[in-house]
Parts: sequence; C-alpha cells; structure tokens
Amino acid sequence: MTTNLDPAHLYRHAPDLLVEAHELLTLSSQFLTQTLAGEQNDPEALRAYLLRRAVQSDRVEVGGMFGEAASRAQAEESFRLLADVDRAHPWLTPAGLATPAAGAPYEELRAYVRASYDAAPWT
Repeated sequence: MTTNLDPAHLYRHAPDLLVEAHELLTLSSQFLTQTLAGEQNDPEALRAYLLRRAVQSDRVEVGGMFGEAASRAQAEESFRLLADVDRAHPWLTPAGLATPAAGAPYEELRAYVRASYDAAPWT
C-alpha cells in the first residue's frame, strides 16, 4: 500500500471513466437480477463493485463534472454504501483500515475510500 493518496497519483492507472461506467452498470444489473431472483449477492463481489463505484464518484467529483453539489452528494452516497458493507462484513475490510462509523464526516469517508482503493489487489 502506498502512502500517496492524492487522487491524481492514486487513480493514475484507473480505467477510463466511460469504460468504468459501462462496467459498473453491467455489474449493477447482475446484482439486481440476482436480488430479484431471490439469490444472495456475494459480499466480496458486492464490496468490489461498491469500491469501484465510490472511486468512480470520487473521480467525477475531483474532476468537477456534473456540478459540485450533485457530484458531492453522489460521492457521499457511494462512500457511505461502501462503509455500510464493510461494517456488516468486517472481514472484507483491508488490513490496517478502520471502517468509518455510520455518521462519519465526508472527508473521513473519502479518505477511507482512497485508502481502500490503494489496498485493492488491482492497484
């Protein structure tokens, strides 16, 4: 795990935003199909999806796309969903990271997402 959590450095190898958006939409559809069929979603796969979604939201906000308020609201929702899953499944949380509390401030959630991405096996 690196110690540079600056988004320009951290996300330098991240997929193109449009490619990632397409992949996230595909994964979202798969999770919805499983849920509607009464099947359980794999917590590890769900966490990976939520992390990618949170990173995508962070990148959009950092890039100033879609207006500051809308981007921040979307990012915060994505950050909270990841933290919620990690609190429910603590064994999925990367070693050395403490999952933010339910009422954690935005910047703490953002730092958690960035640290989680940094610890992810694909970075």
